[in-house]
Amino acid sequence: MGMVEEQQKRQVARKLWIRDLLAATYVKEEGTRPNHVLLSDNSKAARVNVLGIVVATEEGGLPTMVLDDGTGRIRVRAFEPFPALSAAQVGDAVVVVGRPRQYNNEMYLLPEIVRKLTDLGWLEVRKCELASTPLLTTAVPIAVPASQNVVTEESVDDSFGLAENVLGAIRALDRGDGADTEAVLAQVGIPDAEKTITFLLQNGDIFEVGPGRLKVLE
Repeated sequence: MGMVEEQQKRQVARKLWIRDLLAATYVKEEGTRPNHVLLSDNSKAARVNVLGIVVATEEGGLPTMVLDDGTGRIRVRAFEPFPALSAAQVGDAVVVVGRPRQYNNEMYLLPEIVRKLTDLGWLEVRKCELASTPLLTTAVPIAVPASQNVVTEESVDDSFGLAENVLGAIRALDRGDGADTEAVLAQVGIPDAEKTITFLLQNGDIFEVGPGRLKVLE
């Protein structure tokens, strides 16, 4: 195998949860060797493939968006015109192939490919793909604001029925830009609904498309 072929093999884009990428150690190489991240299983990834929902964009200056896959959020930033990145809108489901970079201890992605997904079913496909090759899935909890309680499936009373009520309320209240969290809680009218929303966010069944606005993945 030639040097070029070996380098290409090493740089195949690794499909990852965002939280696994954020938990990785960034390694800056010297010379022609590519910078990479060192993952929890001691494997290296110079290129990654992440899929999620756009939860924020930044206008003006460098094209930038924030991507959320239900396990964490990461900034995607280009340093030259990148039409597909500039066209991304809050609420879009996108797949990003790019190179991990770090600035001021913040991990971000330098994109090579940004593609909008018209079928949100691909998010479920990605869940299945990564469930079969877990990295940190069972080892690292999802970070949530300190004001919220971390919940597990077992801690949600009547989780299935209550989750369905919450999902139904979000669908009913969503007019395209997400459903207001307070309105969802009021419609469900059950004290544990807030914990259920936290659980559904952790599980990737719903996303925040804006501050306090929820959308169901369908």
